[in-house]
Amino acid sequence: MVGVLASVLQSATPSNAQAPMSAPTPAAVSPTPDPILGNETPRPYRPVERPESELHKKPAPRKPDFADDDIISKAWSRGEIGVDEYVRNTILKVADPSRLPKKFKSDAKTTHEDSLTLTYALSLVDQTSAETQAWVRSLAVRPGESRASTQSASSWVDCATPYTQFLSWFTCKRSFSMNHQFDIYYNIEGFSVNPDYNIPMDGIPNVDVAPVNGVPDAIDKIEASMRVAWAQYQSMGYGLTGSKTEVYVGFDINNNPGLTFPFGDIINGGAVIFLPTDPADKVDEQGNPYRDESAYTYLIRHELFHAVQYHFIPNLNLLGGLTTVNWWMEATAEWAVDVVYQRNDPQGPGWDYYSRTLHSFLGNPESAVNSSDGLAGSRQYGAFIFAQYLTERTGTVDFVRKTWEAIDSTLIVQPIEAIDQVLAGYGLDLRNELLGFAVANYRLTGKTTDLSAFIGGADGYSHIHASSLWRDYAKLKDTSDRRPRRSAERTMSWGDSASGSTALWHGGASYIELTPASAGSGRVSVRVDAPSQDRPTVANLHYFLIAWDNLSSRTPLRWAGVEAKEGEGPRDLSVKINAGEFATLIVVRPELWLLSLTIPNYDPIKQPVNWTASMVKEADGEQDNALNAMWDGQANNAGCADWSGGDAAQVVKLPSGKRAWFFSDTFLGNPSKRQAGSETSYMRNSVVIQNGSALRTITGGSTCRETDTSTDFWSRYAKTPVGEGGQFWTGDSKVVGGDEVIKFYYEGIGDENTRGAYVRFPIGDLEAKSTLNVTPTRLQECSPRPPAPVIWGSSLLSHDGYTYIYGWEAKGADAEKSVYLARTVDDSDTDLADQSKWRYYAGVGSDGSVQWTASCAGSKPLQPKTEIDFSVVRINGLFWLVRHTPASAAPGKIVAMPAKNPWGFGSQQVDLYTPPETKTNPQYSSVYGARVQPGLLSDTSKVVVSYTVSTSTVDLSCWTRGYSFPDNQYPRFVDVPLSQFVTTKLP
Repeated sequence: MVGVLASVLQSATPSNAQAPMSAPTPAAVSPTPDPILGNETPRPYRPVERPESELHKKPAPRKPDFADDDIISKAWSRGEIGVDEYVRNTILKVADPSRLPKKFKSDAKTTHEDSLTLTYALSLVDQTSAETQAWVRSLAVRPGESRASTQSASSWVDCATPYTQFLSWFTCKRSFSMNHQFDIYYNIEGFSVNPDYNIPMDGIPNVDVAPVNGVPDAIDKIEASMRVAWAQYQSMGYGLTGSKTEVYVGFDINNNPGLTFPFGDIINGGAVIFLPTDPADKVDEQGNPYRDESAYTYLIRHELFHAVQYHFIPNLNLLGGLTTVNWWMEATAEWAVDVVYQRNDPQGPGWDYYSRTLHSFLGNPESAVNSSDGLAGSRQYGAFIFAQYLTERTGTVDFVRKTWEAIDSTLIVQPIEAIDQVLAGYGLDLRNELLGFAVANYRLTGKTTDLSAFIGGADGYSHIHASSLWRDYAKLKDTSDRRPRRSAERTMSWGDSASGSTALWHGGASYIELTPASAGSGRVSVRVDAPSQDRPTVANLHYFLIAWDNLSSRTPLRWAGVEAKEGEGPRDLSVKINAGEFATLIVVRPELWLLSLTIPNYDPIKQPVNWTASMVKEADGEQDNALNAMWDGQANNAGCADWSGGDAAQVVKLPSGKRAWFFSDTFLGNPSKRQAGSETSYMRNSVVIQNGSALRTITGGSTCRETDTSTDFWSRYAKTPVGEGGQFWTGDSKVVGGDEVIKFYYEGIGDENTRGAYVRFPIGDLEAKSTLNVTPTRLQECSPRPPAPVIWGSSLLSHDGYTYIYGWEAKGADAEKSVYLARTVDDSDTDLADQSKWRYYAGVGSDGSVQWTASCAGSKPLQPKTEIDFSVVRINGLFWLVRHTPASAAPGKIVAMPAKNPWGFGSQQVDLYTPPETKTNPQYSSVYGARVQPGLLSDTSKVVVSYTVSTSTVDLSCWTRGYSFPDNQYPRFVDVPLSQFVTTKLP
């Protein structure tokens, strides 16, 4: 390491190093499927520079954010010592800590952060005094004569001349070349003597048996391992700085586990690697010594990749956090070591060492993904699994190299920025990948197609060790767990509830396991809430509730997901569960924090999450007896101006808490008087205001005059409140601005002559009046496939800053209509009914991105067809189109069609409920008009779906049978558990 010190007087920027050299073929051919990538297909790569980054600005030199344990650098950063004292003491900390001033002495274990700190200090040598510069030069590599050896050097072929390096002597030097010069300096136990003091020096074992070649077997193993590793690294496109790399086997200061520095010899210097005097000498946690000769193979492969990494790291006085750089260095070094083993000698000595610290990473999953557990910690080594996950997602080992190239070429100073940018080049988003990473780490086994599609990532790993070695090393001390640590585990009886809280940092995940205690089937429901925190940024959370077959295989059976920002209020998830299964709530915070945090993480940026779970036995959708009884009672006790039957029910909650119910065809008056044919009124639409259990009907006036023979016939009957004289039937509605309801209608029977319209209802009128006379405003005609117009407003959906407006194509008399979609910005400045602000769905581009157009004529239909009345809602993290099945397929069954976005519906569907009226028809009834009615239940684990029971048959007098069987014109309500809105298939 002597050359390290002198070389910085020539150059301190490894980015000026030579380009990667052409590489020989690795020693072994990778098997098929690849043990690292499985059958993953490489994604195409197009370099991307994040527009929101600061990369175009040249970083200014600055003092790095040193780790808290580095007391010398902290003193320098605070201005307590000068540059001369800083450089000298930093060198002594690594070379001879016994000479340090007392205030700077430490028992802390030497780590790679020390190499980064020393490199930074060396970059300041030209700012020191002439005396300090001379002292640094005095440490340069120089050969000497062996004056004290009592043995003939001829028996050891590498030991003719001793060398002094970094205040230490080495009596032997081994050299070889593979498109790059490698020099290994070492001592031999029982042979090497310090030339200055004529005393024996510790060294590697004095053993030369396999093969007998005049070189210690340990050095043979280190050289052989270097050759294999360097061949592999070259084949992956890596290079090394300078013309040679030096390895010094003989530094044990502060339990040095292996250390690599970026600068070597004075001329064309390369990296320098420090290894312990005998890498095989180990001490266990109880202080007991033992030997592990696998270290000869493993350790040099790890350190050599650090030398490779220094080829890409820019001048360290631009770095903002040495701990952050070290996090990615250790993670990718362990990852690279595994690649060497798997593609060359899968069962070679030390083949499993790369994963030994996985428990440190998975044992604290809530922490930021780029967290460290301190200078002597191991979490950053266990983060190899993060590099592996992203390698599999990109389908190529090139991913890791490209992150280092991004650090070098663009002066990105934080690895997480480089990772984010490189993933973008592969068409991936790091924030989304963190979702799959969290699920894959819980499963630690192979991927499944359907859950992966649901989360938009991979729910498992292709790596051959995932379900075996990784599970073994995922165990925490003194436990049999073979999965990440859980923040809570609850075994629950049916009818029980449980609650708790957790907290997450950026990129972290939390796992809560919920298991039924006894036989039976039901559902597990969870309510989650992330309370607002006092900080500038708002946390974004994703929640997954997944039911598994068992703890061993962790095969996903059913799942739900939802996302929410902190402070947005609670979210609900629910899935079916059976005895013998268990469920896991996985909370993920898919955000980035540039600097690595030391565990325990910085408390003010954590995000708490509260959860409440229930385990309930229940059937699927069931009739809502309370709602049915409310409308039955209203009908049976209706006065002459009161609602007593209606179809196509749709409800909206008003700011006061009252509810406005809108109906299409409506009966007034007591049903018992309908059969006479002239004693009750029939309107094309109505409004009923609900205040608790009280119901008030809004009509267009002229009520209770059906038997008044003093006036003309038509004046005897009630007027329709909306569009009197026309035939306006209801679509969806929304409260806007807090003072009005915008309600969509359509006029016509669903053929080409049908037209769309809307009404602005002042909320004050709805709250206070019983008579309204409103003329609807026509919507602009829209016919993408003339002459059939699109009738907008059948369903409205608010999502992610937009209101999505669904419509149907009024083509012919077919009951099944094509569905169209528009959207407009959902804010106080945008009028929902202003079609000039609407953008129309125009299909999906060749790259998979959704297309929107300002021209209605350019809009495209969605895939499914449906009847005129339907709903689109977001439940369990998916979008669902709720409708009746067509008459040709299980008529009347209510189903829900899933999609990952508001437009991606296909043919997949799940059954919600089969109305009993479709099975027996004593009144020749028909069912139609399925709609989701939100916010009607206090039980947030269910949602209400309404439908209408009616008839189109007539009697001998040509009166519809609704007059004879008036209960057929009633709405019916069903409570459907959220757990039914779950699918394992997506279009």
